[in-house]
Amino acid sequence: MVKNLESNNPLQNLILLEKDARGYGFDRPDHEMILEQTIDECREIKKAIDDAEPPERVQEEIGDLLHTAISLCIFSGFDVETTLSKTNEKFAKRMRAIKMLTKKHNLPNRQGQSVEFMLKLWKEAKEITKNVKP
Repeated sequence: MVKNLESNNPLQNLILLEKDARGYGFDRPDHEMILEQTIDECREIKKAIDDAEPPERVQEEIGDLLHTAISLCIFSGFDVETTLSKTNEKFAKRMRAIKMLTKKHNLPNRQGQSVEFMLKLWKEAKEITKNVKP
């Protein structure tokens, strides 16, 4: 059982709580169950937003989604912080590519650009950075 939670590090606390729950027998049998829960959490977030629920309620549902993502990461045998670091690196590469592409199109930033145009740039950046090491 988790006795001492480091209140200044919510991510580490959740990892400890998740591992404690698994050690106590609260574990899902396969990734499909966690993915289904993730989809359910997305639906709950959408419903909370669509129903104009208070921000605290939406935040609670987003927290549940984060929890399921961390559960899937742990279940899959990945270190959560390493996974987040890799995600940060990938996002940073894509943002560098986006900035390069906006310069190429003579756009100092995305201000005034359509969402469709920005999504096109995102896809282009994704393709550019696919096999680029950090």
